[in-house]
Amino acid sequence: MTDETRDVVVVGGGIAGLAAAHALAGRDVVVFESDSRAGGRIWSERRQPYWMSVGAHIVGDASSPSPMARLAEELGLELAPLHGDMAALWSNGRLTRAGKPELLPFRLGLPLAGRASLAVAGLNVRRIYKRALAASPEAFHGAREFDGDYPTVEGDTELDERPFGDFLGPTHSSVAALFRTAFNRVAAEPREISGHFGGMLIGSAWMTKRRALTVMGGVGEITNRLAAKLGPRLVTGAAVRAVIPGEDGAEVHVEQGGVLRRVRARFVVCAAPAHVTREIVRDLPRDKAAALAAIKYGPFLVMAATTREAGPMPYDDIYAVAVSGRTLSMLYNTANPLRGQGPRTPGGSFQMFVGGDRAAELLSASDARIRERLLSDVHAVYPETRGLIEETWIRRLPQGFPFWEPGRLRRQPALARPHKTVFFAGDWTEYPSSNTAARSAQIAARAILRRLDAKS
Repeated sequence: MTDETRDVVVVGGGIAGLAAAHALAGRDVVVFESDSRAGGRIWSERRQPYWMSVGAHIVGDASSPSPMARLAEELGLELAPLHGDMAALWSNGRLTRAGKPELLPFRLGLPLAGRASLAVAGLNVRRIYKRALAASPEAFHGAREFDGDYPTVEGDTELDERPFGDFLGPTHSSVAALFRTAFNRVAAEPREISGHFGGMLIGSAWMTKRRALTVMGGVGEITNRLAAKLGPRLVTGAAVRAVIPGEDGAEVHVEQGGVLRRVRARFVVCAAPAHVTREIVRDLPRDKAAALAAIKYGPFLVMAATTREAGPMPYDDIYAVAVSGRTLSMLYNTANPLRGQGPRTPGGSFQMFVGGDRAAELLSASDARIRERLLSDVHAVYPETRGLIEETWIRRLPQGFPFWEPGRLRRQPALARPHKTVFFAGDWTEYPSSNTAARSAQIAARAILRRLDAKS
């Protein structure tokens, strides 16, 4: 066992770990990542002038700067707005473009009973959304500065204690399929989502209009730049086996190439997934260990593809399509940001997302079978793509996305709270997203910097 000492050890080289290390760049910091590459669930590769993405693909809303967008700008990357429809819907063989939510029952290809059911469900969603807003993440976003008592999270805990379906009520089978698609987008099934999370998820999608941003070249450009800036301070293929917190520092046990390293750190940022965090951080308080154990990760599967069309396509101004009643959950036109800039270049790119039980069924399937299933869905949504698909890239994530299970608000205060000299970051600390991961990392880094400055 070899010994060394650092100001800060960061556990995990996903966006949370990379963002934390970036914010701590002026200190003696090292990042240990068990995988052979950094970036975690964010992964994209260029295919000029397009790119393929098998992870996060949006960095926030153009109306207000997000942590990921600010990081991209700081790193000299180009942000690009998405054009046209962000929320088209394919159901019963018909593609319906975005419009007023209250008109959906009349625009979708639903039977009469389905239309009536969707109208009632829409009113219920509005009611649930308004209740959920009282427990919005703004109640605790930015409050985790880790000074003094940890803030109490207030909100409609009764709404959060039960599944979303309990508050939505019974729906027609065609409407149930629509809601299932929405929840599959966060790698979950309707029975697994809390009323609070479901209300926020569906309500914000239906009732708010946002102009999303992405990064030219793919969101993976952010993690690639962060990793490059860290250089040798990012150590891949290094699995952290234990983090032992103390009052004046922490001990981190790292295995790399069969050699065990013992690193003494003044502070640690644990930016690993929730289940890994619970396993490696020793002597956690009971409420924190229980809160980490309760976090559920849903499976998802992603396939990116490039296309070889020669000119404009009918879907050029559609970014996202929710697909109901088929294997595919979401279809994203990742070439869309380029369509508003100059002449239309040949070719394009897509991202195909499958979440929840449908993803679990496909995880063990061959690449050929997955490609066949997903392209069948793509051709159903966009018949014009037949014969135009070129390269495909498949990624399987059995523990892909930390959705909000019932009872989450009650456990929320314990999750991001530091333990002695160990701080925590990741998309599981709040509403799951890459922005949550980056923000939680930056908050932890600021708290550590204050303590380091106070001791110097």
